Amino acid sequence: MPTDDLRELRDMASELDFDFEEDEKDDPFVDEEDVDQKVDKLFLGMTAVERMFLTIFLFMNVCILGLALLLATQRIVF
Repeated sequence: MPTDDLRELRDMASELDFDFEEDEKDDPFVDEEDVDQKVDKLFLGMTAVERMFLTIFLFMNVCILGLALLLATQRIVF
């Protein structure tokens, strides 16, 4: 009878232990060499966000100093 087979299949599935918590050590997609390369790619020891803020501040300084120089040499007048 098909219901007996389904019942057995359901019982077998309920007995199985599904562990969905995976450790990074057991993750086959994590490669230790990739992690080491990412750490080595830090420029001046800064992360990407730190470098972004540094470049924004440098750009603003260049703009302000350039405007001040143009005003001092009277190339532009307000």
